[in-house]
Amino acid sequence: MEALDVPALRLRLQSFLTDRGTSGAVGELAPLVGGRSQITYAFTVHGPTDDHRYVLRLDRPGGAKLTTTDRALEYRVIQALNDQAAPVPIARWADLDGSELGAPALISEFVEGQNFLQAARADEHAHVDLADLVVDAAVKIHGLDTAGLPTELGSREGDWNAYIDGEVEAWRKMEARQAERMPVLRYLAAWLDANRPAPVELCLVHGEFGLANLMLGPDSRISVIDWEYAHIGDPRMDFGWSIQRGGKEPPNVVGDHIERVCRRYREMTGMSEEAMNPAAVAYFVILSGRNAFGPVLDGITRFANGQSTLLLSAYLVSPWSLACSEWLRIAEAGMEGQS
Repeated sequence: MEALDVPALRLRLQSFLTDRGTSGAVGELAPLVGGRSQITYAFTVHGPTDDHRYVLRLDRPGGAKLTTTDRALEYRVIQALNDQAAPVPIARWADLDGSELGAPALISEFVEGQNFLQAARADEHAHVDLADLVVDAAVKIHGLDTAGLPTELGSREGDWNAYIDGEVEAWRKMEARQAERMPVLRYLAAWLDANRPAPVELCLVHGEFGLANLMLGPDSRISVIDWEYAHIGDPRMDFGWSIQRGGKEPPNVVGDHIERVCRRYREMTGMSEEAMNPAAVAYFVILSGRNAFGPVLDGITRFANGQSTLLLSAYLVSPWSLACSEWLRIAEAGMEGQS
């Protein structure tokens, strides 16, 4: 597999921006850590009077990626959110088909500051405050108007049970397409089907609401980045994702303060305690796991079948096994709570 030709990409980027009336020289492309699904670079355009920083998100080559998402759709989502002055970066340009930059890509404003994961690791005493800010960000996102969002994300008027039906069925399909059958996944799908929490209204869900995707600016302003998994769904999905992500990328700010998180979210949204409580959120720790680990498992299967040479797939067997153990622990705890 060939490495990305960064100097050539920089020249393409220079031409791309010049064609759109942006004067100035494109500086060096600096890789950003954290965005593993796509190639992500920060770069500066040195203009005649001032400099401006941007972020480039570029699809990985087909053989180098575990996930497949749509940059064109992500660009449209961010544009729609920009129209609402939502807490997201400003989307500037996109190469929707990759004809100019070599792969589908989008370019947005650079967000100054550090992400919540960096902030949490730098100061353990800030974890409670960060947990509160996670809730604040979630409330803003979940309360956004969905009328102007791309129809591919789903409808807020959809039936909650039908939404859960689709998620559970996706678990079953994930199990069925693997190189070897996995009874643990069939068990978890059945558990998810039988142990649904109280229904709530559907809303915009970020879909990858981990601490690394929440930015904290120097003025404590929050910005939420990376919208490739956005959809209309259950708002508790974002908290479930944050917890399952935090268990593998500590500290687990939301999981460690889940009672406080649930209480604050209820106070800010009016959601009932029956619907928003640690047990209900734990359900979505499992349910959201398909989005997190489904591509990993599919990558392992492609590697096992000789359809991929991405060695990373082999190394991901261990975290996959740990994830299954965690999901089973949650399911068993839920069963004990009902007895």
